[in-house]
Amino acid sequence: MHIRYSEWKKPTDAAYAFQLRAAGSGQAGGFSPAIPGAGLRQDIRDVAREVLTDGEAERFERRVHRWQGPEDVVGAAGEKPYAGQQLTFEESPWCDALTLRDIDAVLRGHVRVMRSPTGQADYVLRDHHMLDVALYHYRTTGELPRSLFHADRHSDWCKDSYLEARVPPQAATWWRLFEGLKRPEGSAPVLTEEDIFFTTAKAEPTATMTGRDVGFSTLVPWFVDTSALDWRQVLERPEVIQADWVSLDLDYFQPAPQLRLSGGLMRDARFHGMMERARVRVFVLSPQFTNGGDKVDPWEVQGSLHSSLRLLNLLRQLPGNVRRVP
Repeated sequence: MHIRYSEWKKPTDAAYAFQLRAAGSGQAGGFSPAIPGAGLRQDIRDVAREVLTDGEAERFERRVHRWQGPEDVVGAAGEKPYAGQQLTFEESPWCDALTLRDIDAVLRGHVRVMRSPTGQADYVLRDHHMLDVALYHYRTTGELPRSLFHADRHSDWCKDSYLEARVPPQAATWWRLFEGLKRPEGSAPVLTEEDIFFTTAKAEPTATMTGRDVGFSTLVPWFVDTSALDWRQVLERPEVIQADWVSLDLDYFQPAPQLRLSGGLMRDARFHGMMERARVRVFVLSPQFTNGGDKVDPWEVQGSLHSSLRLLNLLRQLPGNVRRVP
């Protein structure tokens, strides 16, 4: 669904401009990037106070909301272990294959961060809070993205009237919010909307897919060619395969009707090269959406966590797993 130019403008509203501090111990008012030890957890709200200039972190918390987690009732005591916000980042050793125990921790709101010996960083999230990833990565490495390849069944883009509601959910509006996150040198955006290369696919509903379709989740800005959102066409652009950040939402590949539309991406050599070169790779479980549809009642984990785990491990090990791609 296209948004007309008349409904779109640069998000210059001061409510959504957040200024970063300079990274480097020699910078006045800056901070020294440092990677925490394995097993350490950091609250993203504390991280924001370190990397944003004075008062910006508090304003960020007032203006931008994070999603609550799934409301699954687990165990005889009737607890809801996943219902809290995704607030902590945990440094973990690099490993090729995660387990269901690892996934359970992510569902509880703990972002898993793994760094390869070459410096590549993998982030495994429950909710697609990309600004939190950018703030944490900047705090630990001093690096910011130059461009981002984003594959998702939901566009995660909003028009201005939604942004200007003053308390938008971060997971649903991060394209616009990246424009407001300002680099320390000259206050340029960390990423403009044009720096995000988006591909999507949306299967026709079937009897086995749950969830209601909501047209709002397919919005794209006026300058995006909606006829060229298929991954085959997106990867034809040379600048796309050089993206230094990659974001993959697992609901782009799940359930089975989705995989039939998008599974070819995992076999493409250009995508394999992108996955090997990317400095940051973000994998989002989106557990509420893996049975299809855009809005779920009740707000619970959908589909099979075993299937999500297999898909996650396959994606992280490409191209070595290319023969296993269905």
